[in-house]
Amino acid sequence: MLKDWLSEIRVKSLMLALSNCVLGCALGFYYGRVNCFTITTATLIVITGILLQVLSNFADDYGDACKNADGPNRLGPIRAVMIGSISLTSLRKSMALVTTLATLTGCIAIVMAVGYDLQVLAYFTFLGVAAVLAAIFYTIGLAYGYHGFGDLAVFIFFGLAAILGSQMLILGASRSGIDLFPDSYMLAVAVGIHSVMVLHIANMRDITEDRLNGKKTIAARLGTHLSAVYLLVLYIISALLSFAACATSHQLWECIIIVFGLLPLLASTVRVFIHKHNAKNVASERKYALIGCAIHNFSWTIVLILDFWVYY
Repeated sequence: MLKDWLSEIRVKSLMLALSNCVLGCALGFYYGRVNCFTITTATLIVITGILLQVLSNFADDYGDACKNADGPNRLGPIRAVMIGSISLTSLRKSMALVTTLATLTGCIAIVMAVGYDLQVLAYFTFLGVAAVLAAIFYTIGLAYGYHGFGDLAVFIFFGLAAILGSQMLILGASRSGIDLFPDSYMLAVAVGIHSVMVLHIANMRDITEDRLNGKKTIAARLGTHLSAVYLLVLYIISALLSFAACATSHQLWECIIIVFGLLPLLASTVRVFIHKHNAKNVASERKYALIGCAIHNFSWTIVLILDFWVYY
């Protein structure tokens, strides 16, 4: 039973929300303050981010199961709900529980960060509600993921919201004023693009099945070759933004750290491009893309720590 629920949670995929939110909080610490209060706020932010990804994973499987979108020839991991080990009712109740927990931790983090400033409180409350709705309606109801809008949602919530939102909350908790800087914007876009790349690789894996089931993802619309080109272009743009963020707001020599941090994701991208016509090989690359994204975020965390203790 535990194995079934771990399969539904997709533990390995949580690395994305974890590392993205940690990087956003690290930017907040860099420009704000590091103390018990801000660390507690950061912990709640990261927990909320992880819970929202769990909710998204549950909702994705729930919607696909309701629509019978995952057939016996699926190349991705076999989910417990697909084989009946977990009922749709149990999954729906779990979605309600995770939504409640994410709302609780998110609200506490927001109040700790901004206090009772109603204008800022309303902004983050709106963002939180939007994140929950986006997670639920990816394959349920509106099912915007079936119409090619999944990339946009991932870019917004795993990139812009995870980086800029987390940084703003830590700055608010630091009582340092909620200001954003050039590296924040460039990193938010770069991390958002990396998150899109992870989703796109999964969609490249499922091109054939998605077309049969009427799922019009970006990959299904573009086809195998153009999808591989799109992935490569995404990587180039994200890498340039990451280098620009380091060169313009930090020490130039620290770009070397970013180079090494980007190599694993580059390797995964190149392998997908080379083996784009072999769906099984593409399927195996999603986990390496996840690891590559996490390593990039970790390399940036090292840069921020170095700057904070040595140069700041």
